[in-house]
Amino acid sequence: MICLSYLLASAFSILLVSADALSNGVLTQNDIQKIARGGVAIIPDFIPDELVSALRKDARFLFNNGDFQPDGLTNTAKSKEQQGFTGKADRQTFRGGADWESDVGNLTARKEFKNRMTKLREQLAIELDRPSLETDGENTHEMTFNWYEPGAKLGRHLDEHHEETKGVKGWLLGTRRSVTWLVYLNSDWEEKDGGALRCFPREGMSTQPVGCHEHNLQIGWLDDLEPIYLDCFRKSGMSALYRVVDGKRELITKKEFDVPRQPIEFVKFLPDELKERFEQISTARLDPRFAASNDGKECEATQASLLPDRAEKYFIDVLPKAGTLVLFDSVSLPHLVREVTSSRQRIAATGWFHEDSDFFLEA
Repeated sequence: MICLSYLLASAFSILLVSADALSNGVLTQNDIQKIARGGVAIIPDFIPDELVSALRKDARFLFNNGDFQPDGLTNTAKSKEQQGFTGKADRQTFRGGADWESDVGNLTARKEFKNRMTKLREQLAIELDRPSLETDGENTHEMTFNWYEPGAKLGRHLDEHHEETKGVKGWLLGTRRSVTWLVYLNSDWEEKDGGALRCFPREGMSTQPVGCHEHNLQIGWLDDLEPIYLDCFRKSGMSALYRVVDGKRELITKKEFDVPRQPIEFVKFLPDELKERFEQISTARLDPRFAASNDGKECEATQASLLPDRAEKYFIDVLPKAGTLVLFDSVSLPHLVREVTSSRQRIAATGWFHEDSDFFLEA
């Protein structure tokens, strides 16, 4: 396998820029292109040391105040009571009885940080051509602290899936996760401390913008670099998979189909000549959020482990160093958090910018 630290990874997969490039809170065009085409944008020293320290102290206060709770990856085959999350083994988040703007802890520091992230989101709305990112209504964006105890980790997953693949839990909300962001708060963190963010981008530039086309979310790849989208609003009332060629949709499925209940294998709907060329981003084996009961057998959360898929021999490990900002598309980029081997906690501010879950009927 190929493992690259973010300082040595390819120019496509990540982009490093100086703090001066963000003096006005605006990402460079290269940053935007990396996010739009399936890469990872990494910006060291995104926030000053003083704000890093204030947020880290705030997270510790809130943790000691009981405002964190374990929330590892939810296995959709199991009930909430069966998830078995623990503080020692799983991620914990600042959501228990409080939120980012609650009048508890250092609200001043959190507001300063939110203002910086708002400028970032407004830039992304324009440059990614995702205009509804700019909307700042209730429940339109997520912002929280993450906390990992020594020994904790998080399995491979995506942050967002096509609504049609969620079964009865799909099509319930007016927005979806669009851009994932993380800002690390760990002082003097080194590789030996573990807890790296492992990302699985493509080894080259995607042929089209990733994640979504005309509000149809991406579910896979053809020939490694060509996004495949799921259109579940056909005139027939059924669904189809398509790619974009010269700005127009080109169906690749043999015929229109009903999306089955999970676990879903879209390759079944492809003609034989495309099956070996197709890669599904999320499967029951690789992501517990894409799992469900199958003939009485549950897809275990342990299946979403550190094991990469056949096309994931390439990955990038990002060191969670204080002040570093990481950005990527929420739909198309699988990732995980490796086990924390330090005796200290791994702390970060994390969240998701949302866009509207609209759709277009095919003409």
